[in-house]
Amino acid sequence: QRRWHPARARAMMTPRGGLGSMNKRKTKAPSKAKTPWVVRAAQAAGWTPSPGVAGALGWVQALAVAGVLAWLTLTFVLVRMTVPTGSMAPTIAVGTSFFVDKISYHFRDPAPGEIVVFWRTQADGRRERLVKRLIATGGQLIEIRDCDQFPPEDCGLFVDGAKLTGAAFDRAYHTVGGLRTQQWTVPPDHHFVLGDNARVSEDSRFWGFVSRADVIGEPFLRVWPPEQFGFMNGYFGSAP
Repeated sequence: QRRWHPARARAMMTPRGGLGSMNKRKTKAPSKAKTPWVVRAAQAAGWTPSPGVAGALGWVQALAVAGVLAWLTLTFVLVRMTVPTGSMAPTIAVGTSFFVDKISYHFRDPAPGEIVVFWRTQADGRRERLVKRLIATGGQLIEIRDCDQFPPEDCGLFVDGAKLTGAAFDRAYHTVGGLRTQQWTVPPDHHFVLGDNARVSEDSRFWGFVSRADVIGEPFLRVWPPEQFGFMNGYFGSAP
């Protein structure tokens, strides 16, 4: 009968080649995936940068990637806008800054009552971004009954004969030039927009309709002033 010996047990537990062999097996060559591609490109071209230079190249690569991602986001996804006038007061005050969602309208059409941002071409050819509330779309008949000349229950906005109601339209509207009423028929692929502050806003009453192709998107996140930070324009239950 064989007797158990501690030295024999240690020999059985230790693989051939000893512990040093185990350590060698655990050591792996540096992964190429962890090497910045700019460094790998330099090595492929026959130049091997020093560790310090390689680290600097890695930072340059990270900053370049971040810059490209930021450009793509601001070009195709979001844009920040600051409002210079009070045409949308009190909904959007002078100096308010917000981000505009440029994605949603690629999957659906703007709806009456939503606040939209769009391009408008000035008489001198300059293009400027404006923000107004969408009132009617292509093919609809819009009528304004001046709230200074009609009782509250009879004044306001009427689209195809029906009065627009709800929080988005709960304000006084006025015609241009003191007329009791004004009417427009919106052309196809165009929109009729108004500012919430109807007494001071220059909008479709003055310069006509907004082409659907000129619509940029809809505001969704107010970032200035800080005390008003949050979602807006109906996003996630916010006020319209």
